Formats: sequence, C-alpha cells, structure tokens
Amino acid sequence: MPTLADKAPTCVVRGLSFDALATALVRGRATVFTLNMMHMRLLSRDPEFRESYRRASIVTLDSNLLNTCFLRRRMTVATGSDLVQHLSAKNSLRDRSILVIGNVTREEAGAVMATRHLEVVRPPFGFIRDPAAVEAVIARVREAAPDVVFIAVGAPQSEMLALRLRRAGLLAPSILCCGAAFEFVLGKQTRSPVWLRRTGLEWAWRLASDPRRLAGRYASDAGFMLSMLGPLARLARSGAMKVGGLQLQFRQEASAGIGRGVLGGG
Repeated sequence: MPTLADKAPTCVVRGLSFDALATALVRGRATVFTLNMMHMRLLSRDPEFRESYRRASIVTLDSNLLNTCFLRRRMTVATGSDLVQHLSAKNSLRDRSILVIGNVTREEAGAVMATRHLEVVRPPFGFIRDPAAVEAVIARVREAAPDVVFIAVGAPQSEMLALRLRRAGLLAPSILCCGAAFEFVLGKQTRSPVWLRRTGLEWAWRLASDPRRLAGRYASDAGFMLSMLGPLARLARSGAMKVGGLQLQFRQEASAGIGRGVLGGG
C-alpha cells in the first residue's frame, strides 16, 4: 500500500559539479535553486514557495551544516555564490545574453559576468508583495528575452519570482536564484574562510558580521531545525525527508555531465 511519502510531490536535491550546472544553464530552460535551512523552513509553511520548488528543474544543496551534521558529507555542496564565482572565472556565459535582477548596477554586474549582452533590473524592496511591481519585472524580462536570468534578491522573493516568470510563459531562459552572490563576488560582503564553510559554521561568521539583519532569521532556522531533529537524524540512512508535504530526496550524482532529460526545464 502506498505511504504518504509515496504520494507526496517529490523534489530531488542533487549533488552536482559546477561544470554540470554551468552546462545546464547554458543549454537553457533550467530553473536552479539552492536549498538551505531557511528554505526548508519556508517549505514547511508557504504553499507558493513549495510550488516553486516542485517546479524547479535543478535543486542543489546550499548547506554545509546539513551536509556535515545530517548527510555524513556525502553530497556536493553547490551554493549560489560559489556557482556565480565559477561562471565568472570560467567565462561560461560569454556567448549568452544575461539579465540580472537585484541590487547591483550594470557596471557591477558586468564586472562579475562576461556576456554577449547584459541588462539589469533593480526592483523596489519587498516588490514580491506588489503585483504591479512584479508585473513590471516580468515585462522587462519578456522585453529583454535573455538567455540566462540571475535573480539576486534573496529568498523567498527569488524563488517566487522564478515561479511567476514561468507561469507568465517565459520558459526559454535559464533562471538561477543566487541571493547575495554578486555582492560576495564584488567584495561588498565578505564570505567566511573556506575551512569554516566546510565545517558547517559559515552561519556563525555571517551572524557575527551582520547580527541585526540575521539574528532573527537564524533563530527561526534553529527553532525549525530542533523541531525536525527526528527526520533530520534519519536523513543519513534514508536519504529523504518530508517537509510541508514536499518529499525531499538527496542524491549525489556523477560529476561527468547529466543527460538532457534530467537537466531540462521544469
């Protein structure tokens, strides 16, 4: 008899190399999200956020904490910041047109990403709650017709905007939700040392760097994590857990490329 887990919508969280992710973005029609503890908390309570994840074509793991404490370091961690840094260093999108949605200037975005054509949209703070502002962003994306869209406005706005772009029929461009990635690459924010990231303690560095903005978020994340300790403790053995009616399956995949069907749009 099928279980509730069997019937729940499934989202596969993939351990993928940066080269495989770059290939997917260049190919087009990919929607790439990066899962962390905050996202899991939002998945537990927000139906639209869950729907955005259900329709994403690629979800990577963006949490060394989850990987270290609950997955026995079996997954490749691919954060939005590291992926943007990889795309920048490799000039992966030099032959593609790009549109960046976020709090960066065109000059700043161009310093990060070499591209055939670049446009920037800077929506107002909290725009996702304003239907007119969302429609204005959608219209700009439709007019620009880019190959790749970077949504650099932070969760949950970025994932919800990705969902609304797809619902509006904008299916061709790849979309990467990357939070503060451009600010990190530009040096406007400072990331923790690599050794601290690998231990799962980058959150402590970020909290110390900006306690006023992050204290409330991390307290909420910690409360959520404590409430889910049972399922999280079983994660290393089962490789799956259900959050808010969405079944998350964690799967490490080979780095040597992935077939067209797996990385297609969704």
